Amino acid sequence: MTRIFSRRKRPVLEAVGQFFVLLSVIGAILYGGSWYPDDVVWRVLVKASAVTFLALFVLVNIRTFSHAVLFLALVGSVTGDVLLAVPHEQSFVRGLMGFMAAHVFFIILFVSNRQPMKEVGTLPIRTASLLWVVAFAAAFFMYDALGDMRMYVFTYTAVLTAMASTALLSKFPIRLTGTGAVLFVISDAVLGANQFLSVPAWTGYIVWITYYLAQLMITMGVMLTDDRPTNFGGYRFD
Repeated sequence: MTRIFSRRKRPVLEAVGQFFVLLSVIGAILYGGSWYPDDVVWRVLVKASAVTFLALFVLVNIRTFSHAVLFLALVGSVTGDVLLAVPHEQSFVRGLMGFMAAHVFFIILFVSNRQPMKEVGTLPIRTASLLWVVAFAAAFFMYDALGDMRMYVFTYTAVLTAMASTALLSKFPIRLTGTGAVLFVISDAVLGANQFLSVPAWTGYIVWITYYLAQLMITMGVMLTDDRPTNFGGYRFD
């Protein structure tokens, strides 16, 4: 982190931002390890804290349109986290709606920062194409298992895959934002398997680990590679 913040322009806000990132990681670890009181309220608060603090990190450092849209996407993700965690017969559907809103904001973010196609490498294009092939294959094989949830899941899968594809084709580095978007797809795929198929309980850890890493990598990829002046001394990953 020292290298990233080596040329400080707004030291107080930068310090606050770093503190929020630290709190986010702590929240993610606490939730992943189930190290919190056995109560619904605590479960919701701890789960939501991980991405909430990432959103606060972005909020205190907003300087561009991209930062603002990223903040809205993270807020949508927090909403999805809360709706999934609150016990209700429609929790899964409500959570899908929250995350779908988040993905729409992510798509807006990535499309507004798209790379000219002539500058896009073969790896992002092949990866995006593979994601769509896997999405169609999953829809085919899980058609019967989804039952009444079929249209909800199919719509969400299309939006999720579009989010990951636009991330891979954006100007943001594939090592951070692109990888994060693919991890988001993996997380939701395993979550769907947990919901509709018989899978081992430990796969829940995969869902959370890949989900949090996805949010963290996307956030850092956007915040550290914007073309305009930032609070990070102009440091770039790419």
